[in-house]
Order: sequence, then C-alpha cells, then structure tokens
Amino acid sequence: MSWLLPCALLSTVLTQTSAPETTVVAPKVPTPLSRTPAAVSVVEGEDLQEARPTLGLYEGLVATPGLVVQSRNNASQDLRLSIRGFGARSAFGIRGITVLVDGFPETMPDGQTNVDSLDMASAARVEVLRGLASSLYGNAAGGVVSITTEEGPDRPFVEARTVHGDAGLWKLHAKGGGKSGDVRWLVSASRMTLEGFRRQSGTEQVQVNGKAVWRPDGGSELMAVLSLVDAPEAGDAGGLTRAEVEADPTQAAPLNLSFRAGESVRQGRLGLTYRRRLGEAHEVEASGFLALRRFQNALPSVVVAFDRTFDGVSVRYGNRAPLLGLRSRFTVGTELQAQADRRKNFDNVEGRPGSTRQLDQDEDVTALGLFAQEELELRERLTLVAGVRYDVSRYAVTDFLKEDGDGTGTRTFQQPTGRAGLIWAPRPEVSVFASATQSFETPTTTELALLPGAGGGLSRELKPQRSDGVEVGARGLLWGRLRYDVALYAVRVRDGLVRFEDENARAYFRNTARSRHLGAEVALEAQVTEGLRVRAAYNALQATFRDYAPRGRQLRGRQVPGIPAHQVGAEAMYRHTSGALAAVEVFSAGGLYADDANTVREHTAWVVNARLGHRFPMGPFEVSPFLGLQNLLSARYSDHVRVNASRGRYFEPAPPLTVYAGAGLSHRW
Repeated sequence: MSWLLPCALLSTVLTQTSAPETTVVAPKVPTPLSRTPAAVSVVEGEDLQEARPTLGLYEGLVATPGLVVQSRNNASQDLRLSIRGFGARSAFGIRGITVLVDGFPETMPDGQTNVDSLDMASAARVEVLRGLASSLYGNAAGGVVSITTEEGPDRPFVEARTVHGDAGLWKLHAKGGGKSGDVRWLVSASRMTLEGFRRQSGTEQVQVNGKAVWRPDGGSELMAVLSLVDAPEAGDAGGLTRAEVEADPTQAAPLNLSFRAGESVRQGRLGLTYRRRLGEAHEVEASGFLALRRFQNALPSVVVAFDRTFDGVSVRYGNRAPLLGLRSRFTVGTELQAQADRRKNFDNVEGRPGSTRQLDQDEDVTALGLFAQEELELRERLTLVAGVRYDVSRYAVTDFLKEDGDGTGTRTFQQPTGRAGLIWAPRPEVSVFASATQSFETPTTTELALLPGAGGGLSRELKPQRSDGVEVGARGLLWGRLRYDVALYAVRVRDGLVRFEDENARAYFRNTARSRHLGAEVALEAQVTEGLRVRAAYNALQATFRDYAPRGRQLRGRQVPGIPAHQVGAEAMYRHTSGALAAVEVFSAGGLYADDANTVREHTAWVVNARLGHRFPMGPFEVSPFLGLQNLLSARYSDHVRVNASRGRYFEPAPPLTVYAGAGLSHRW
C-alpha cells in the first residue's frame, strides 16, 4: 500500500465542482467534515429505515469501511461492533468503542456499552468516527459511533408500521411528531417478538422513545430525550463446536440449554441538554442524564443480577475569537459520570436464581474527564487541530460475602491522552489529512472479575490497554458523481486486553504485552444515474501480536483473534420517481481466527441481502409496503465467533435464507 495514495487522489479532484458542506457531530462538537482530521462515515435515515425490519444498528452499516459487525442474532449477548480491531474481544455488548445517542453516552464509565434501548425506526443519522478518540471521549474510545434520532418535522405526522418474518419475527412500531410553536417533538413506541433460528434464542422487547427540542430564539436550544425499554426475554443459545454446527446449526449448546441461559432487562433514561450562544464568539453547553437499569443474566452454573444507576453531567465552553490574528475555535470542558451496581450472583436453578449466593457486592465506578481542543487555521484552507484530555477513573467494591475472602477494595486509573492533526481542504468536500492520536481502555467491572475461588473484589493484575496511532487520509468528489474516502493507519497497542473462557464458558481477561494494527480503508459511492446509487467499502487490517506469551508460549507474529484480515461490503440501490425502491447488498463474513494461537479459523463467506419497497398515496394517507430477503444464498457462516472459547465452542451459526415483509401507513397534516 502506498502512503501517497490519498495525496494522489486529492490532486486529481482539485478542479472538480464542490458539493454542499457536511457537518458531523462525532468529533465532540459540530464540525464541517472539511475541517475534521479524522476518518468519518455518515449513514442517513433513509438508508437506516427504508424497507428494513429496523431490528438493530447493524442494518444500514454494510458499506461502512473499518467496521466489523457480529452477534446480530443473539439479543442476550447483544450486538458486537469493532472498529479497526478495537472491540473485537468483547465478551458481550460493545467494548472499546464509545457510543452516543443524541450526544448522551450509551457507554458506561467502565467502558462497556449495550444498545438495547435504541430503536432504529426513529434514527435520523449514524456517524462512525474510525480511529482513536480518547482525547475527545476518554475511556474506551478506539472509535466512536454517534446516533442522532429524528426531530419533529414542520408538518405534524403519525405513522404505524408492522413487520412479520421467518423465525417468528413480529414487530409493531408507531411514531408521531410535529412542531408546536418553538418546540419540535417526536414520540416512538414499538413491540417486537422473535422465536429465533436456534433453540434457546427467542427474544421479546418493548421500547418507548421521545425527544423534544425547544428553540425560543436563534441563540439557544433546550433538548430533552427519554427512552424506556422492557426486554423480559432474550435467550442465549451459546457457542457450538465445528462438528455441532455441521450436524445441526439450530441446536443450542448443552449447558446453555440445561441452564436456560439468557437475560432480562428493564431500563429507563432521561437526558437534558442546554446550548446557548453568547454573542458571535462564545458558546456554552451543559447536559445531564440519569439512567436506571435492572438486569438479570442466566449463565451456565450462575445467575448474575444487578440494579444499576448511571448518571452524569458535562459542561463545555467554546470560543471562536481570533488567536494571533488567525481564525480559531477553542473548546474546553469537563465530564463527570458515575456508575453504581448492586450486584449479586446466585447458583443457576433452571434459569432462575437459586438459594446459594456466589457473589454479593456493591460496585461503583466514578469517571472524571477534563479536555481542551484548539482548531487553528494556519492559512486559508489549512487547519491545525490539537487536543488534550486527562481522565481519572476510580473503581470501588464493597464485598458483603466474606466466606471466601474479603474482596473489598479500590483501584484508580489515570490517563492523559492527546491528538494532533492537519487538514487541508481546498474545497468543502475535497480534503486530505494527517493525524496522530491516542486511546486507552480501562478494564470493565466484568473484566476485573476474579476466577472462581478467588473471592469477590477486583483483579489487581489486570492493566488498562493503551494505544498510539498515526493516520493519513483523503476524501472528495470526482466528476460530481463519485465520492471517495481513503485512509491508511498504524496503531501500536500495549497491554491489550484478551478474552478467554473457563470450563463453564464464563469469560475472563488477561493482558497481552504488545500488538500492532496496520490497515487501509477505501469507500466509494457513485450516483450512476438519477435513481441508481452504488456504494462499496474494503478494509485490509493486519493485527498481530508483537510480544505475547501466555503460559510461557510465545505468540509473536500471530494474528489477533476476532479481527478479519480483509472485509468487503457493497450495496446497489435504485429509487424510481414513482416511489419504488430496490436494493441488493453483499458483504463478507468470517475470515478470522478464533484463538490466540491461530489454530482455529472461521472461513470467509459471502452474504447477500435484498429488499424491495414502494411508497404511494392512498387518499390522505401514504402506504409503504416492503419485502426483504436476508442471506439470499443461504451462506453458512458464523454470526459470532467467541474468541478463546472453552471446549472448542467458538461458533454461533447464522440463519440461512429468511424472509420478512411489512407495511407502513402514515398521514401528514
């Protein structure tokens, strides 16, 4: 790969016609893409919703470079996302990536993320910042996913939508919104049930989301968001051996079946954000949120249960006054977040808590971050961006079960991070950039858990993971029709956190010494005709251990498991002026190792999805029927590969061809 490629592409397009400027919010503050020295992908609401079942965040991200998606079909283990290899080791949920919804963090202070409260049927945009970002967001920012939900439109509307499909899929969704004076509002509610492709994989979920934005004048804004989720059932079929997958991919792991593995969740969240411009040069923003979560997870031999409080406040100040006679934007702020878990583990009696307590402790995590960033236009169209952040995270455990030793204790992690970048943008959508960035990840409370028999409390051996990276990239528009986005990067990882399992398939973690990620990303989007658009993305990533010797066995040069070396995603979509839509997407899955020693590899499979839709008026209403086919060719592949699983149970097979169909009915005043 040539490091001159971005510059060569840029020089080709300097004479092309520019397109309207794009503003992104993933880099902490709203910033024109032409002034952002980082790789950022944007997916708009139509691509996220139209003719899709809207079951998860993954649906519209097929042609996003650098992003790997797993566990689409296991609601108990939750969606896995990894960006440039960060997040690939997650035992459950999203790890190593910061996820935001309307600016509020879904990522906990300890770095773990679950997105079970997100309903994509009301998502307006998803931005993916592909690169290290701890100087912006602190802990677990190996990349950033920022979701913006819909606001109420000028014309009030109401819409109902239903989806039915294979494996017992049924989802009913209703939303409505509008504008009342200076207030825009939108309310969304849904109910979903799914029996699942495999035994012990059914799920049920009810969601309610609301958003109100009050803009009393041109200089101020108050936003309130509310989300509620009740998921009483989410089965976990567990991992299978390769032989079991070949014999019957619909079966569940024997232990998961006998212990009725799965989880239930109830969560509510309220957030408020106030923004105010003070004259031409100054801006302030203050926000706060409170989330309550009740969780129970039945695992083989143990039931984990906790009640959680997650809250936080943040304040940010921005100044656009010139600095040394140069155009400048300076930002400084602070964030304080707290996570309090009342956690108990019991023996598992047919999926329910037994009478024997295995763990009884309070877990508290407090995280404080201070950050500053300067954007300085050194000369016309050449901008320097530099930022620093200092984070302190304190973990405290109070152990109430002392029969196996008192695990009461604390751990404190402190970490400064920084970034510096240059971006040259001769036109709004033609830019080339170079940057150096840093990231860190403290172990989560789950990752700090000790092996059975060691008592409660926190591991004293596990260290935070630290990363340093450099990147060059280019993006632009050719001939008014072809958009491109190219990035080359190198990341050095120290004390990487690696997952392994005990004999009961319970996940634990240890540190590697050093590893290295070298990668390239290319994304293309062409408007072939007025109605036909084609998107494609390719990732190449070589992630290798540089110094790692578990149990005395040196694994230098082996591939980091859970990370595909190559990945391709593409989509062709045709929209007719009559309102008809047809789309086909294809992506590669697998092509990665399942264990540290690289003795088990999941093959590469090609997955094809297709969907059809139409919108047409019917009196005062608009009707929108749709049909979708997923895994059209019934490719056999793993929806999730469990890294370093015990007893060879690495694989969670994906379903073959599945069909869904539905219709929407809407009315606007």
